[in-house]
Amino acid sequence: MRIERLSENKIKIVVEAEDVRAWNVDLKNFTDHTPEAQNMFHHVLRLAERDLDFRVEKAQLMVETATADNNGFVLVVSKLENEKEFAEALVSAGKRIKQVEFKIRRRPGRQMLRIFRFGDFEALCSGVREIFQEYIGESRLMKYQGEFFLELSPADTFGLFKMENTLSEFAEKVKDPVIFKGVLGEHGLLMIEKNAVECIARYFR
Repeated sequence: MRIERLSENKIKIVVEAEDVRAWNVDLKNFTDHTPEAQNMFHHVLRLAERDLDFRVEKAQLMVETATADNNGFVLVVSKLENEKEFAEALVSAGKRIKQVEFKIRRRPGRQMLRIFRFGDFEALCSGVREIFQEYIGESRLMKYQGEFFLELSPADTFGLFKMENTLSEFAEKVKDPVIFKGVLGEHGLLMIEKNAVECIARYFR
């Protein structure tokens, strides 16, 4: 999946064939607003927010769709501030492509927490580099008894099993992470409070 910023209020998303298979979403069920399409769309918006600082918040969105090569498709997402902009966008698009309107729903859910224990900093950096491109969510780094503990709170479950398998090559997953987080909070040393995955991937090669 590739995301490109076209303007301050518009991005282009290229959904490739492998994304279609992974999410079970093609152009038809995307425009039909299936649950799979909604999940994929929320995931893409989080990527755009993280990588391009494209924040939708409570804005109304217009999503223009078009077919692409190799069974993929293209989305052009426009952030519209008011009714007038929405009407103008529809007129501008005309009948060239189909318009689909999405309203972002903030769905509360229980927080997922995973804690991974790394024996040394080199293993930590290697593991983080493997998951950096796909991971979306909060992260924090602690040090306790000479080892490094990476706390992850993923934004959703998509790719979580794959991420855990990847990190298992470099670290051990902590059992009862909620309880152990309390231990780290009381006895551990806080090293990176926010966005630990991004900080480590960017600054430690």
